[in-house]
Amino acid sequence: MSPARPANAPRRAEPRGLVLRLYVAGRLPCSVEAEANLGLLCAEQNGDRPTVDIVDVLLEPERALSDGIIVTPTLVRLAPLPAVQILGALSNRTLVRATLGLAARTNDDAL
Repeated sequence: MSPARPANAPRRAEPRGLVLRLYVAGRLPCSVEAEANLGLLCAEQNGDRPTVDIVDVLLEPERALSDGIIVTPTLVRLAPLPAVQILGALSNRTLVRATLGLAARTNDDAL
């Protein structure tokens, strides 16, 4: 049972839409690449940019372990449910878009 919240206490805003968490290991090349690819994917989403949380497992190892993360980089879609995990540098953006349910680009992955 959770403690009662005082009637005048402000409510925390719950994120709406796509909520992602990327687990990285410092500035290792795959982690840097995953962050860059995720940034590109998020930038494509115009008005509906996802909420993104980046967790460095070198700084927060207990959090990663408690979340069941043993490989980096790992991207987790927290919302909408069901949760989905994608391992790796997110370099196949077509597959990442499809897995996350994001709109496809017409000139896909040509940069």
